[in-house]
This record gives sequence, C-alpha cells and structure tokens, in this order.
Amino acid sequence: MKRKIDNLYNFDWIDSLNKVEGFEFKEALNSYIFFKKDSLSLATKLVDKNPKLIAPKILLISLILLSRDRKKIVIAKNILNSIKIDSINEIQEKYLSVLKKWIEGDLYSVVEKIKNIIIENPKDIFAIRLFHFNSIFIGLDKKFFKTHLELIKKWSDKDDFYNLILGMTSFAYEENNDYSKAYDLAKLSLDISKEDLWSWHALLHVHDSKVDCVLKLQNEYNRIDWNFYGPMKRHLWWHQALFFYYKKNYTDCLKMYDKYIMSDDYFYLDFCNASSLLLRLNSKEIDVRTRMDKLKPIANYFKSQNLLPFIDFHLILFFNYYNDQSYLKEFKSLIKSSYKDSFFNNVFDKCLEPLIENVLSNKLMNLDLIKSDFLDLGGSFAQRELIFLNLYSNNQDKDFKDKLYTQIKNKKNLTSINYV
Repeated sequence: MKRKIDNLYNFDWIDSLNKVEGFEFKEALNSYIFFKKDSLSLATKLVDKNPKLIAPKILLISLILLSRDRKKIVIAKNILNSIKIDSINEIQEKYLSVLKKWIEGDLYSVVEKIKNIIIENPKDIFAIRLFHFNSIFIGLDKKFFKTHLELIKKWSDKDDFYNLILGMTSFAYEENNDYSKAYDLAKLSLDISKEDLWSWHALLHVHDSKVDCVLKLQNEYNRIDWNFYGPMKRHLWWHQALFFYYKKNYTDCLKMYDKYIMSDDYFYLDFCNASSLLLRLNSKEIDVRTRMDKLKPIANYFKSQNLLPFIDFHLILFFNYYNDQSYLKEFKSLIKSSYKDSFFNNVFDKCLEPLIENVLSNKLMNLDLIKSDFLDLGGSFAQRELIFLNLYSNNQDKDFKDKLYTQIKNKKNLTSINYV
C-alpha cells in the first residue's frame, strides 16, 4: 500500500522546515518502522547532507544502537557528541537523554524514559517502537503487557499506524499466553495492511505456541516482496522453520536454514536464529557440525561483547555444543567480569551463572529459576525455550530430569512437550 508520508507522524521533533528534507527524513523513519533494509543508509545520507539537523542524528544513533553491537557504540557516541545542545527543543532533549542511557547500556532507564515520552505523546510511533523492542531485552513482564493495554486504548482505526499498535499488542498477549486474543489482533492488523512484518511475526508466534503448523494466511504471506526488508525477514523464516521442526520434518527444516536463515552478516539476531535452530536439530541427532563451524567466527565476534544476556545465553549453548570445558570456563570468566559492574549484573547472578554452571558440570539448576521461564534473559519464550531443551537433553540426573519434565508438561506456553 502506497502511503502518503506528509501526515504520518504526530510529533514535533522534526527540526527542518524544508519540505524536501522533512519528506526524506520521514521516509527514512518509515523505513525503520517497517523493517526495511535501507533505513540505515537513508539516515546516514540525511546526516551527511545536513549535519546541523538533529532529528536525523537521533534516528541514526537509534539505528546503530539497535544493531546491539558493542563495537559500534563509539560511532553512536561520536554522533551524539556532535549535536549542539543549545539548538535542541524539549522533545529532542528527552530523546537525547534516552540515547545517553542507551549508550551507557542501561536499558532499564531507556525503557522508562521512552515511556515518559509516550505518556506525553501516545501517538509517537517511533517512541513506541523503541519502547517495544528495548523492553524485549529486559524481560517481557506484566508491566510490558499492561503498557500495551493502556496504549492501545488511546488509538483507533482512524489513526495511521493503528495496525502496528495491533501487531505489538498481539505479541504482548501471546507472551502472556492469551493466544486467542493475540490471534484476533494480529489478524485484524493484517486485515488493515499486510506490510507490517511484526504483525506477521505475532501471528507466527501464535501458530508456534499452539504447534499449529498451517498458516491460515499462507497465500497472503507468500505474496510478500521480501526484497524490501532487512534482517527481520530472517527471523520470520526462523519461525517458519520451526513449523518443520515440530512436524519432525528435519530435511525441510535444514533446507530453510540453508536458503533463508543462515547469513554471513555479523548481526546478533541472525546468529541467535541460526544457532538456536541448529542446536534444536542437534538435540534430534541431526548432523549440524559443518553449519555450526561456519557460525564460529560470528560467535567469536560477539563472545567478548557481553552487551545483552539474551545474546550471551545463546553463546553459552553454542559453545557447549563443542563440549570444550576450557573454552566455556574462559567464557564464564569473561562474562562474569563484564557483567560485574553493568546494569545486567543481577541477571548474570540469577540466570547466566546457573546456566553456565549447569553446562560445565551438570550442576542441578534451581527449579524456581526454571519456573520463572528465564524471563530476565530477555527475548520471547520461543527463543528462551532452547534453554529447556538443552537442560532436558544434557542432564543425566533422573530425578532432576523427571522434575524438569513435569515443569515442561505443566507449562501452557511450552511447545517442547511435543518433542522432548
């Protein structure tokens, strides 16, 4: 659907009175909001074209930080330092405060500060996207769910981007195990427009959670022109590959991996998608060694970054595949040191350290931690479910395994019971 960009955004932090610059900025912002592959290049061009403008720099810094790559933070910091504080307005000042905390690695403050922006302007779709996708990495708790329920009340089908709000709220419902409501909202969003990948993502989550491997909108899904989209499309393909996994069709699952999921890009989500699928297949005694070896350079790239517990739990399970005790001990020391003075130090103590102790020595894990679904590690349950599969496959203690199986069996949102 071709959109008229002039009236898409309901906020005042776009600081150019030039119609061409305003249109180009909104086009770049639109590219991010819909997961298009050219958002970073469009934002970079805008900053290069007119370095005095602040809004394009706010967008560009956000896009760099969304890469979740510690080695790129210095670039974001340099751009932030180039902004002249005496020329910013009140809303821009609030965004800059968000970016400073983000650069420091304090996602908890980032989420709270973005929420304050949204309270003042509940139609700021950029702020809402940033809130949604940063909240994912500090744990999708009841506050995340409540915020979306409060937010959707302030929108209507007359608002631009209403379908995006539906898609994000659908995901919040799915992570709170209300699959019926999640399905209805995702379907309603896609009835309005088929262009939001996150609404498709929410729908795929519902199918995954119910182990319903027949996508009811398959014909419409097949008509998506994937050439326009960035890495998010590979995450959707990961969900599709899980359909084959649930059906024990491991041949087609691997075909999906080779053709659509594996990427040579050093992007955190691509690594997490790829390693997660291969480790699932390995638990079914499928030979994935060559493919795992190909991922090793990317794993080593992120090994010393320790920016997010979400990435690091994937790395722990990835390195555990090789059963290299010395390497795992080195990695444990590395992440312990990194998280000691970070904003995620409690997450290391509560979740990461018990997990790595378990893979190092089969040390039994506290069942209360298992009951928590490892929520604090971030990501969706479908992603964290890999931990349960690893615990069940790798632990030899029969009593623990029986208790774990009982936990798995009693979980409404756990598909693992179908294939452990």
